Amino acid sequence: MALQTTALRSLACHNCRQWALRSFIASIGGPSIAQAPPPVQQRRPFSHHVARRNEARERAQQQEDHVLNEINDIGKTAPPQEEQLETQPEPEKSLETSEVPWYLQPEHQLPTRETESPMAARQRIPDLPEHSPQLLQPLLQHVSVELGMDDLSLLDLRQLDPPAALGANLFMIVGTARSEKHLHVSADRLCRWLRSEPHFLTPFADGLLGRNELKLKMRRRAKRSRLMAGVGAKSTADSELEEGIRTGWVCVNVGRVEGGELPEQKAERNRQMEGFVGFGSPSGGSRIVVQMMTEEKRGEIDLEKLWTGILRRSLKEKEEAIGLEKDEELEQAASARKLLDPIPA
Repeated sequence: MALQTTALRSLACHNCRQWALRSFIASIGGPSIAQAPPPVQQRRPFSHHVARRNEARERAQQQEDHVLNEINDIGKTAPPQEEQLETQPEPEKSLETSEVPWYLQPEHQLPTRETESPMAARQRIPDLPEHSPQLLQPLLQHVSVELGMDDLSLLDLRQLDPPAALGANLFMIVGTARSEKHLHVSADRLCRWLRSEPHFLTPFADGLLGRNELKLKMRRRAKRSRLMAGVGAKSTADSELEEGIRTGWVCVNVGRVEGGELPEQKAERNRQMEGFVGFGSPSGGSRIVVQMMTEEKRGEIDLEKLWTGILRRSLKEKEEAIGLEKDEELEQAASARKLLDPIPA
């Protein structure tokens, strides 16, 4: 007895086929087919990480025990190698340095230079020379901080021979003003400060335009320009219109102050006073002059270069004169020895 093909096609499921096969064999009278055991599900562990980690631990522990045994053996047999064991932490240092980025490591960093800012360089107060008068330090501080003068320079002209026309033992301060108005306002305030209570000096400012004088000259200039425009005359140069208005340079002569003499000058003055007979007494002390200029005027005149060259030339001539005097003294001493020596028979 055979099953129809249509019936077999309908039995597409595996279990259905097994059931149909059992019923067919039972109807024939054959031995029954035992039910097959369910297939064993193949289980696969999700991860072997735990086992591997335990194996790694065991291996590391074995290596540590092995190293410790070797170290103990080496310590007993070869003590000179202890220095190598002490220097083993160096790789840790290298690891620490490797963790730092390359741009933060010392060999890749740029050297730090202590450079002075341009603004601080412009406002720097010059150093005081030796044996300077007491008024010089507060005067420099006032000119720089209160008046706002930039690029201050101090010229020590005490050794100038012959002395300058402004006087002997001269200190010259040169400063730069920011504008023409700043120049005249600063010079006026400096004169008022020197006339105030602590000092009671009588400064003289050459080239200073007072407050009312500047307004008067500006008013006259405006009136002149209106008249010239009404007549139809050609405009003249700015230098002719601004004559007497823009000076660009104010010289404040502080006058004579106490102190500031060199020791050799004091000794020479005392030596001259020993045989002095008559009225009056030689004046001591020193003089201070403040030169205030605009930036254009200062670059045009360059007083520092002028007076530095004059002072250098004067010192050179003085050294040459001293050398000639010493040579003459040596020649006179040699000639005197020749006269005193006995003539050989």
